[in-house]
Amino acid sequence: MDLTVTSALVVVSLSILLVWRALLKAGSASRRLPLPPGPKPLPLVGNALDVPSDLPWRTYAQWANTYGDIIYVNVFGQPMIVLNALEDVVELLEKRSSNYSDRLQTEMITLIGWNWSYTTMPYGQQWRQHRRGFHQYFNQTAVRAYEPQMHESARKLLRRLYNEPEKFAEQIRYQFGANIVSVVYGIEIEEKDDKHIAVAEEAMYALAQGLIPGSFWVDFLPFLKYVPAWVPGAGFQRKAAEWRKSASTMKEMPWTNAIVTCLSTQKDGSVPSVAAGLSQRIINVPGESHAEEEDVVKNISAVAYAGGVDTTVSALHSFFLAMVLYPKVQKRAQEELVRVVGPSRLPEFSDQSSLPYIEAVCKESMRWQPATPLGVAHRCIADDEYKGYRIPKGTLLMQNTWAILHDPQQYPDPEDFKPERFLQNGVLNSSVRDPGVAAFGAGRRICPGRHFSDLVLFINVACILHTFDISHALDSEDRPIPVGPQMTSGVLSHPVPFRCSIEPKSSLAESLILGQEGVKI
Repeated sequence: MDLTVTSALVVVSLSILLVWRALLKAGSASRRLPLPPGPKPLPLVGNALDVPSDLPWRTYAQWANTYGDIIYVNVFGQPMIVLNALEDVVELLEKRSSNYSDRLQTEMITLIGWNWSYTTMPYGQQWRQHRRGFHQYFNQTAVRAYEPQMHESARKLLRRLYNEPEKFAEQIRYQFGANIVSVVYGIEIEEKDDKHIAVAEEAMYALAQGLIPGSFWVDFLPFLKYVPAWVPGAGFQRKAAEWRKSASTMKEMPWTNAIVTCLSTQKDGSVPSVAAGLSQRIINVPGESHAEEEDVVKNISAVAYAGGVDTTVSALHSFFLAMVLYPKVQKRAQEELVRVVGPSRLPEFSDQSSLPYIEAVCKESMRWQPATPLGVAHRCIADDEYKGYRIPKGTLLMQNTWAILHDPQQYPDPEDFKPERFLQNGVLNSSVRDPGVAAFGAGRRICPGRHFSDLVLFINVACILHTFDISHALDSEDRPIPVGPQMTSGVLSHPVPFRCSIEPKSSLAESLILGQEGVKI
């Protein structure tokens, strides 16, 4: 070996040694970094006794006054970080998304049969395959094709509210479910007690329970999954068996029914369903590959229901609550509708750009009481360092959406419902932070159904305000029944059930509700 080659090898070897030592030093320095601040943990259980179960997002926002916007807790050995500021959410969950796009794979999610959903899938190729398929049909441009179905669904909701106003929360949820089933599968559901809606509701309830980290002991003690259901204390196994059945039925039943009704056939000039389009993609895939691809498109179709109902239902439910509590907001919105739309027809999507106050009402409905106040936890794939703190591999990061959307610096008087905060000189003010920056999550795990949700919320809010007056319900002595902005706890948050009065604004409005548009004044 000549001297030149030998010298080169020495230089390369020394370079490798120096890089290796630098990496070791950096790793050692990283391990010496402190964890983010938080309440002091106890032996074994950590902060299990500190973590709040009731409206935890409010508690975490209060903790920020003591510990700062980045809060660390450890529950039975599982490290968790709560991000209370948008700056940190953007930096970690978006700019460093390659390291913060994983999900915690809990035992309960697998036991209840929801591991086929890419909402809960680990970050990787399988997740990307599902995400691409979903995005094709629910991106900002694609969702415009569903506007006729959304408008017709809004009409049907008006009639439901007219016939059974006291069941408004139930009617909202049922009709939104009907809308997404129609868009995804091309199936027209029954007016009441439809089997597709019933099984999806049960499956969604199971997912909401399973997504709460630590709700079941089996998540901390995995060996419990082997304990038979008949053993005392193993009631979670019986629940899981029932929930697993509903999750499977939610995925398989509508797909099969869509196939039976010729899902690739376009009827009456309507837009082909999402399932129809997905099925065409795999029609020529042979053998075992076809079965695998079909399972993927079933998953994509089924998860559309999960992503297309709960968040929008919660936002509209909060809207009804706000209209009871803020009658001046309702009056101003109705005046804009009369001025732009006129009294003889329902609002349409073509009116949207001319209805800035209605748009502001929709934005405020998402901000005021966010549907997923803590989002769905992201999981850190590798050790990281941020703002002088150590973030260990496997840490769960929760975005405190509620705190971000109640930041008094961005939204003065954040507990008040004030759509005008988004307006300036009668038009939407782009300098005000849009609630969408946090309401749908962040990074690569941001809700892919957000564009669909925005359109559905707009057309329903506009149609409801154009035809109904919403106010306090009265008791037996004609006194207003008090209500307040109280919300449920959990991954998905809704207003606590309340009563309200929903009545047609006029005989002309009543004719619009009943489908008699074009009536002369």
